[in-house]
Amino acid sequence: MSAQTYDFVAADKPKKKLRPTAKNKSEQSGEDVIILAALAQLKKDLDSIYSSLDLVTDPVLIDSYIYEMNAVNMRYKFYLRQCKDKGIVGKIF
Repeated sequence: MSAQTYDFVAADKPKKKLRPTAKNKSEQSGEDVIILAALAQLKKDLDSIYSSLDLVTDPVLIDSYIYEMNAVNMRYKFYLRQCKDKGIVGKIF
């Protein structure tokens, strides 16, 4: 049997994850600031929902907090996607 040589194609090489470049505060538009502020507020809302959920025992209230948590999570994912699309990086957490 003869030895075979293999050529590596681009798909075989490990891919590097691309990071969005951080914008200076002076480069951030008003919309960027609004998105980051919304993310910060949504994180606070989620923390509040989680702590409230720990305290209730009534099944109706538990369901209510779960629905509210799912709604806030969907808004949070929306704003995260906006950040990714615009290349916004911020330290809010």
